[in-house]
Amino acid sequence: MYLDRFTSDLYLYKPSDVQHYSVLYDHLQARALDPGSSRAFITDVTKMHIDAASRP
Repeated sequence: MYLDRFTSDLYLYKPSDVQHYSVLYDHLQARALDPGSSRAFITDVTKMHIDAASRP
């Protein structure tokens, strides 16, 4: 298993390590928003930040 990280890359070879990260990925994927909801969330947060930045 290959993990691309901010400051380095990581290759996992031990089955227990691969299993651990596979379970984490499955949990993240199960909690993720669908594409349409993701777009709406990003749009809402962007608007909120633009509004906040335009206030004195």
